[in-house]
Amino acid sequence: MNKYIVLMIVICSALISQAAIRLPALVGDHMVLQRDKLINVWGYAKPGETVTITFVGKAYNVATGADGHWNTKLQPMKAGGPYQMILKGENTITLNDILIGDVWICSGQSNMEFNLRQAKNAEEEIKNASYPQIRLFSVNKSIDLTPLDDTRGNWSVCTSNSAQYFPAIGYFFARDIQRDVKIPVGLINASWGGTVIESWISKEGLAGEPTFGEKSQQVANFDTAVYNKEHRKAHADWVTNFNKQDKGFADGQYAWAKTTDLSDWRPINLPTIWGFTGKPDLWELSGVVWFKKKINLSKSDLQNSAALSLGWIMNADEAFVNGVKIGSTGDKWGYKRLYMVPANILKEGENTITVRVENYGGDGGFMDNGQSFYLKAAASTINLAGEWQYKIGYKLTGNDRPEKEISPNTLPTLMYNTMISPLTNLSIKGVLWYQGESNWFRAYQYRELFPRMIADWRSKFNQGDFPFLYVQLAGYHHPQKQPEGSYWAEVREAQDKTLSVKNTGMVTAFDVGDSSNVHPKNKQEVARRLVLLAEKNVYGLPVKADAPRYRSFEIKDNSVIIKLANPVGGLTAAKKIGGFGIAGDDHNFYWADAEILSDTQIKVSSLLVPRPVAVRYAWEDDPAGANVYNSIGLPLFPFRTDNWKGLTDDNK
Repeated sequence: MNKYIVLMIVICSALISQAAIRLPALVGDHMVLQRDKLINVWGYAKPGETVTITFVGKAYNVATGADGHWNTKLQPMKAGGPYQMILKGENTITLNDILIGDVWICSGQSNMEFNLRQAKNAEEEIKNASYPQIRLFSVNKSIDLTPLDDTRGNWSVCTSNSAQYFPAIGYFFARDIQRDVKIPVGLINASWGGTVIESWISKEGLAGEPTFGEKSQQVANFDTAVYNKEHRKAHADWVTNFNKQDKGFADGQYAWAKTTDLSDWRPINLPTIWGFTGKPDLWELSGVVWFKKKINLSKSDLQNSAALSLGWIMNADEAFVNGVKIGSTGDKWGYKRLYMVPANILKEGENTITVRVENYGGDGGFMDNGQSFYLKAAASTINLAGEWQYKIGYKLTGNDRPEKEISPNTLPTLMYNTMISPLTNLSIKGVLWYQGESNWFRAYQYRELFPRMIADWRSKFNQGDFPFLYVQLAGYHHPQKQPEGSYWAEVREAQDKTLSVKNTGMVTAFDVGDSSNVHPKNKQEVARRLVLLAEKNVYGLPVKADAPRYRSFEIKDNSVIIKLANPVGGLTAAKKIGGFGIAGDDHNFYWADAEILSDTQIKVSSLLVPRPVAVRYAWEDDPAGANVYNSIGLPLFPFRTDNWKGLTDDNK
């Protein structure tokens, strides 16, 4: 009898749960609803159930469809709040602290995902990040073969604690917009590092596209289980062979864990991603790097086992204390390393910690900011942040690593399905977009894919041609000795051409990049430029926001006269003008001399090119020498006057 009662209680609870009103993650406490538009509110309930929504003195009734979904639109409202919303059906839900303002989606790859605690002057910025009129929401990262109608997450008030983990560009943008326009701002973070643009487009948006169109229609039937099984085996075999190449792991023995001769080891400050250090031998390195640090322990520290915390590591690691292996972690993303150190391994006085890091591609090293980087002994906690010694065991060449399992880039549409589809019911102001690094090899194709994505999102949101503001790629890689072709410059050109799409706007970041770091820290300046663009073109404020732009050219004798638009107070260059390349009919470019003739004209020439036919500006992966600005500190956009075949024209 008791079992029967329990079973009935479970069944009844399940039925009540199914009948009760349920709300998607985006509809909750602290949310921002879009001003001056019909406000979309949606959720789930028992088929046929009537849901009553009471909001700011008005009541709205909506019937739940046969599929268990309900959706209704509330009357447009002016900016304001906070308000309360009450939803009644078989149950009652009360939502508090709702603001009416502007909702912006922040999307793209890692330079958009780049959070405030990694940005320039992070400590000071975080300390001051208290803005109750700004609300933050981050879309849960997941992969799904079909479009989702909900995600996980919740709205939070912008505080020092919540802002530090939010995209820096989005935060800085909202901070300044809220200050200048004086309205509440809601930000939705829908970004994922390393993703390609075709993953952000729906199957409908990709229909008919030559490369991904047919494949996108087949995604829903993809056999993930078989794919993962095959690839995990292939990846494991690849890692085994990878480790055999490590000089510090000779004959299956971790020889460098026990070595005490550090004469050929070099200093490095940890924790950090090693590509961020500016050290030439670690720049863009994939492979194995060993790290050592000596610490001192007292007799009282040896009373119990210790805990070694190393934070987050990319991709795998083995940890040693005094030459004894105390733990290891395989290829796990977002997994915090915490290893126990038996007391009998420790000794009074000097002890040596060794960490072997395996990186299979992309960023390698330690992701922690120092807070989770310590050894906790019985009597003391030793901060491990600071100087270590390092030695490279293996440099990976080639790019033949198989995927470990399905990833955001395995198939088209995956990011749309999980990161954008759940948002499409929401009324929004616009989108901030920063992506393109992962499409560097297919820049010419990006000319078609990027506009296609914008059109796709506008179709899915069904809110007209809402503002779509984006960032042109920052500078990265070492400057060229001579002007040549550039993959990143071709991505920037594809981004520039996308301005032909209605109600789009672009700012450039080529001059605030970092040659040794694909993730430059100065997100404040990038956001400042986006704010200027939005305030002028979206909010109609009387601000100057236009950067100088190439308009036309004229060949005059042995020089080329470049004619520009948007000088805004005139052109300046802090020193000798750089960044210009010039070529003749042979298509060979040489660095050129440049002279500002007027607010709208620049003369370009070179003794090596007596009969010039083409000029390029900032046409490098990292155009650090390009230094022409207008009076409001906005750089001349990269350009070329020719239409010669590029490096990526045939890449698919």
